[in-house]
Amino acid sequence: MLAAVLALVLGVPAFAIIPGMQMRVMATAASAPTLAVAVNASGFQLAAAFAGWLGGRIIADGPGLRSLYLVGALLTMAGLAIAVHSLRRERRPALRA
Repeated sequence: MLAAVLALVLGVPAFAIIPGMQMRVMATAASAPTLAVAVNASGFQLAAAFAGWLGGRIIADGPGLRSLYLVGALLTMAGLAIAVHSLRRERRPALRA
């Protein structure tokens, strides 16, 4: 029961973020919104494939099953750092030549 509740608590915000991300991508790439959405969705698929591959490598050849939590946390922090950097870069005033 607890696992179902936790899956719901994690799944609902993750699912709720996707429409906003797609709208942002479409607004940013106004000249080719369909292509931008396709690239965005492909990025999600590549990330899922990479996570499965990395998890398998860590379990089979790396430190083992217990280290998956640490690797997951590190990847999450790296993603958050990239998102914060991107947000700061976007909000920085453009330099005029």
